[in-house]
Amino acid sequence: MALKMVRQRWALLFACLSMFVLGMADSIRGPLFPELLNYFKLSNSEGSISFAVAAGAAFVGNVASGHVFQFLNLSRALCLSLFLMGMGLFLMGVAPSYSFFLAATVVFGLSLGMVQVTQNVIVTESVEPSQKSKALSGLHTLFGLSSLIAPLVASYSPIVFGPWRSAYFITSALAFVITIGAVIVKAEPRFAFYKIAEKPAGTRNSFWTLLVFGGVLAFYVVAEIMITTRLALYMRTYFNLDLESSSLYVTCLFIFLLLGRLIFTFKSFKSSYRTQLSFSLVLSILFLILGLKFHPIFLVLTGLSMAPYYPISLAYISEQTGVNSRQFITFAISVKSFCIIAMHLGVGYLTDHFGLINALGAGLVAFVLALLCVHFHPKTYST
Repeated sequence: MALKMVRQRWALLFACLSMFVLGMADSIRGPLFPELLNYFKLSNSEGSISFAVAAGAAFVGNVASGHVFQFLNLSRALCLSLFLMGMGLFLMGVAPSYSFFLAATVVFGLSLGMVQVTQNVIVTESVEPSQKSKALSGLHTLFGLSSLIAPLVASYSPIVFGPWRSAYFITSALAFVITIGAVIVKAEPRFAFYKIAEKPAGTRNSFWTLLVFGGVLAFYVVAEIMITTRLALYMRTYFNLDLESSSLYVTCLFIFLLLGRLIFTFKSFKSSYRTQLSFSLVLSILFLILGLKFHPIFLVLTGLSMAPYYPISLAYISEQTGVNSRQFITFAISVKSFCIIAMHLGVGYLTDHFGLINALGAGLVAFVLALLCVHFHPKTYST
């Protein structure tokens, strides 16, 4: 007999659990990358294809989720995406060849994209407007927590279970357990099916409107990932630090990111979402400039200034777009995924031709573009 849970509690519980396993699944790939290269006898370039394939498939998963919502309600969509994640991770763990591993990575990437959209939509649509930023901050805090735990799982699971791919199996099992729990525990009342209402031509939101709102999220994420993925290389290139010392800077950055989101999970602020987003961006711009010009400790502090932006931006998009929030959030996350792919290619080119410090300077441009999108986005037809 199925158990029942109030829909809002169900949404928060399983969105948070799915975020935790998403963070684990996304973050274990980095520590296992050297083992992947050794096992399949790959070059760095060949191994990097797996990350590109996952990113491309995640983008497809982002876009596809909007269509999935027309056939499945949110709870079933979440169960499907978590099941696919578990299956993708399991197949990655048993892959006998690199081509099989890449095929499994496609399944994993699709699930990653679908989970990202579904868990954010399920929270924004299930929580009272006044609690959205706190709920979303708590949700994304779990990603930071699982990202810190994932390297430990990757390191110690072979000691306990033997094969280097044990971390894939552990995370896969976690995804399957959460899927089973989400199936057994029913939300009451149940989630309704999403229906796209026909609107007069003059009241439809334009592609430009969707794109600018997508920029609110996408440009920020480009800057965040640019800083978090290149900080260690920056410290080793310009300050001659070793692996351990440069990694410490990155760890401190993520601790500040986690701490900042914890603060916004338990503390409410009276200022508007737009004001909070602007403050986060302006402070991040300041820290980035100081970090590149004076001392790298300011780059670490960007973790604190950036922390609230992602969850508050989702709450802001939901607030501004009303009944169309699902469409806008799905589109924004899809734009974000596309921009991440472009960013990795662009930063590599800038680093090779103009130096890493100038490539990181492009993060300033991304922060400024996000600020412009926050303040000058078009009005939407939200009814």
